[in-house]
Amino acid sequence: MAEVNRYRVVLYGASSDKPDLKAKVELYSAPRGHPPSSASSVGKIKFHDGPLPPDAQEKGGAIVMHLPHGMLADVVDLLRNESPIYFAFHEGRAVLGTGVEEVGTNDEHFPRLVRVVDGPPAAVLAVEPPATPPPSPPPTPPVATP
Repeated sequence: MAEVNRYRVVLYGASSDKPDLKAKVELYSAPRGHPPSSASSVGKIKFHDGPLPPDAQEKGGAIVMHLPHGMLADVVDLLRNESPIYFAFHEGRAVLGTGVEEVGTNDEHFPRLVRVVDGPPAAVLAVEPPATPPPSPPPTPPVATP
């Protein structure tokens, strides 16, 4: 399990060879107290607009995680606001998470949403508008004055 303390975000435009790949976040680890130039790659997270390939661990140990592109903001938020962050490959899938932290530590300022993704997001259900609005009450007749 590698501690992540550096990252880089890359956004992709339209492409004919990888049309579903929209962005990636490259993750790096540098020993504490060492310059950023000493950072080594621990893996990357690729964001897709279609079916998700399975996560993998490459021969050199780098981890590749695949997520829906709608989760890019959540991942960048996690990297910007939490510490420590760990990246690992466990039971056939990539795992990005925080270290153990105290309950309530700055969470009131930065609410978090945790999602487990096993595949592409489900279709959004359309919400039907109400059939017809209830009838308005009849107007009140004017009161005659003597």
